[in-house]
Amino acid sequence: MHIYEGELSRDNDQRYCLNKTGILEHKIFAFTSGCPLEIWLNNSWIAGHVEGDGENYWFFANKGGKVLLAEHMRARYIEQWEKKVV
Repeated sequence: MHIYEGELSRDNDQRYCLNKTGILEHKIFAFTSGCPLEIWLNNSWIAGHVEGDGENYWFFANKGGKVLLAEHMRARYIEQWEKKVV
């Protein structure tokens, strides 16, 4: 498992990207609808996924509720590695 943490910003194509904190030119990921994501909200990490409606991107929490994504939100993506069974 690897955790990528940074700040959300929009690129030239209006996609939300996760950037390393303090280094906005270094894009780690560009998120599209269905991508899993965690955002820092009210002093805790909230797990959910991203959905676009053609105009905006929304964060849908796994436990219910949605938040309009904004630039400069603290976020993280957790990459899960599967064990290969031989």
